[in-house]
Amino acid sequence: MAEVILFTAFALTAVAFALGVIFRRNAVHCALHLVGVLLSLSGMFVLLNAQFIAAIQILVYAGAIMVLFLFVVMLLNVKGETPLLTPGAAKGFGFLFALIAFVELLWIVLAPGGEEVAPPPAPPLVPGFGSPAAIGRALYTTWLFPFEVTSILLLVAVIGAVVLAKRKFF
Repeated sequence: MAEVILFTAFALTAVAFALGVIFRRNAVHCALHLVGVLLSLSGMFVLLNAQFIAAIQILVYAGAIMVLFLFVVMLLNVKGETPLLTPGAAKGFGFLFALIAFVELLWIVLAPGGEEVAPPPAPPLVPGFGSPAAIGRALYTTWLFPFEVTSILLLVAVIGAVVLAKRKFF
């Protein structure tokens, strides 16, 4: 019962923060509300016994990616730009897409069961599956080469960004 209450609280918090992302006019406030959404999602992952994913959600998305978003928003200073759509048109498109998603959800939930065949039960997981130790073991043995290539690619991207940012344009 406590899990249902906590899951409902995290879900409602995520929806409230998501509405804050949509309806705030300041880009920095929107980014901070997005951090609230990501933290609520990490709480849901903890309830699903996916502690590693919850930690990565906080470290990578709520930490690094949001710092990057805030850095870009503050660096670009987008106050003087004209919007691509008027606010009324953007709300209209948002309402249309929300209505389509709601109708699809109702169609899925209310569709007759028919002659559906239940999928076979999943095989039991080995002990320690999905733990940080198992993920680290797989990452540094089986997937070592792709991991190192990705690391080098990100390092080259950071160096390129610094070189382009320091470049003087005449």
